[in-house]
Amino acid sequence: MKRKVAAQNVEETSMTLHKEIQRLAEAMVDGRLDERGDPARYAGEDAALILTVNRMLDTLVTPLRLAAGAIDEIAHGRIPPFVIDDYSGEYNNLKRNLNTLLATLYGLHSETRHLIGNIGEGRLQTRGNDWDFEGIWRDLIKGVNGTLDAVIDPVNEASSVLKNLAEYDLSARMRGRYHGEHATIKKAMNATAESLHSAVTQMAETVDLVSAVGSQIAASSQTVTDGTREQETQLTEASGVLNHIADTSQKSARNTADARQVAQQAAESIGTAKTVMDQMLHAMGEIRTSADNTVGIVQQIDSIAKETDKLSANATNKAALIRSSANGFSVVASEVRSLSKKCEESVSLLHDFRRRVTFTPNAGTTSTTDELVSEYLELIHDLKSVASNSGLLGVNAAISAAHVEGAGNDFQALTEEIRELAKRSTDAAKQTDTLIRTSVEQARKGEDLSRRIDGYLTTAVTGASTISTLTDEISQSSQEQASAIEEISCSVTHINDVTRQNAACALTSSQVAQGLGQQVTKLSKMVSKFKLAKSAV
Repeated sequence: MKRKVAAQNVEETSMTLHKEIQRLAEAMVDGRLDERGDPARYAGEDAALILTVNRMLDTLVTPLRLAAGAIDEIAHGRIPPFVIDDYSGEYNNLKRNLNTLLATLYGLHSETRHLIGNIGEGRLQTRGNDWDFEGIWRDLIKGVNGTLDAVIDPVNEASSVLKNLAEYDLSARMRGRYHGEHATIKKAMNATAESLHSAVTQMAETVDLVSAVGSQIAASSQTVTDGTREQETQLTEASGVLNHIADTSQKSARNTADARQVAQQAAESIGTAKTVMDQMLHAMGEIRTSADNTVGIVQQIDSIAKETDKLSANATNKAALIRSSANGFSVVASEVRSLSKKCEESVSLLHDFRRRVTFTPNAGTTSTTDELVSEYLELIHDLKSVASNSGLLGVNAAISAAHVEGAGNDFQALTEEIRELAKRSTDAAKQTDTLIRTSVEQARKGEDLSRRIDGYLTTAVTGASTISTLTDEISQSSQEQASAIEEISCSVTHINDVTRQNAACALTSSQVAQGLGQQVTKLSKMVSKFKLAKSAV
C-alpha cells in the first residue's frame, strides 16, 4: 500500500514536473522568455532540474536579450557598445558576430560622417572606402559612391564649365550624358554658356568697332594734342619775339630820345660855332684889311727905297764931282747906298712877310704867330735903323755940304730930300708897326676863335658820331623788329594751319564720337539684357 502510494506520488510529481517543463518550453516558444520554473515546489532532483532549466533559460535568454537590445538600439539609430562579457560555445559566436555587426555599423557610421563632412565642406571628390566592408555593406558603400558620382558628376562638370567661363573660355560646354534633372541642368548650363558666348561675341564685335573708333579718336586727339603743343611752342616763341620787339622798341625809343638830345646839343654847338665862325670871318676881314694896308705902306717904302736909290746914285755922282774936296761926303754916299740896299732887303722881306701873313692868317699856332711877330719886329727894327742911319747920314751930308762950296746947294737939296724920305720911312714904319700889331691881335683873337670853333666842332662831331651810333642801333633794332615781325607772321600762319588741322581733327573726332555713341548705345542695349544683382546697401 505504501509502495502504491509512493508510486502514485512519484507519478503525480513526474506529471507535475513534466507539465512545468512543458509550460516553460511553450512560454519560450511563445517568446515569454521571462517565464521560469519554481524550484520550491519540487524537491530533490526535480528541484535541481527546475533550477537547471531556469539556468538554461537564463543562459539562452541573456545573449538573446543582449542581441535584442543591440538590435533595438540599432533600430532606433543608436549603435550600442561592443559586448565584452564572456560567453562559451555558440553564445561566443553570437557575441563575436554581434560585435562584428557593431564594428561594421561603426565603420559605416564613421564613413558616412566622413562623406557627409567632406561633401558639406565642398570636397565633392570624397568617396567611401568600400574595401573595408563585405557583402551588402560593400554594395551599400559602392551604392553611396555611385549615388555621389551620379549627383556630383554633373555638378563637377558644371563647375568645370563655370570655371572655364570664369576664365573667359566661352567655348566650354557640358558634354556628359545625363538624365532627368541632370539633363535639365546640362541643358540650362549649355544654354547659359551659349547666350553668354553670343552676347560676348556681339560685345567683342562692338568693342572692336569701339576700339577702332577709339583709335581714330586717339589719333585725332594725338594730332590735336601735337597741334596744341606746337601752337603752344609757336605762341611761346611769338611771345618771346614780342617781348624782344618790346625791349627793342623801348631801346629804340631811348636811343631816339638820346639821339634827339644829342642832335639838339650838336645843333646848339653848330649854331654857336657858326656865330664864332662869323666872328672869325670878321677878324679875318680885319686882318686882310690890315694886310692890304700893310701892302700899301710896303709899296710906299718900296717907292721911298727906289727914290732913295736914285738919290743915292745922284749923291754918288755928285760925290764923285766933289771927291777931291769932300771925301767925307763920299763916305756918306757909300753909307747911303748901303742903307738903300738894306731898304731893298727890308722891302723884300716885308713882301715875303705880307704873303705869309696873307695866305696863313689863321692856320698857325701860337708859336708861329710869335715867330711872325718877332720877325716883323726885327724888320721894323731894321727899318728904324735904316731911318735913323739915313737921318744921321743926312745930318753928316748937310754938314759936309756946308763945307763944300760950289755944289753945296745941290747937295743940300739932295740931303733935304733924303731927310724927307727918311721921315716918310719912319712914318711908314710906325704905321706898319701899328698895322702889324693890330694884325697880331686879330690873329690871336682868330686863334682863340679857332680853338672855340674847334671845341664846338669837336662837340658837334662827337654828337654826330653818337647820333650815327644811335642811328645804327635804331636801324639794327628796326631790322630785328622787322625780322621778329616776319617770324611772328610765320608763326601766326603756322598756328592758323595747325588750328585748321585741329578743327578738321575735331570734326573727325566728333563724327567718330557719334559713331562710337551709336556703338555704345548698341552695347548698352545688349548689356541691359543681363539681369545684374543689386548691390547691398
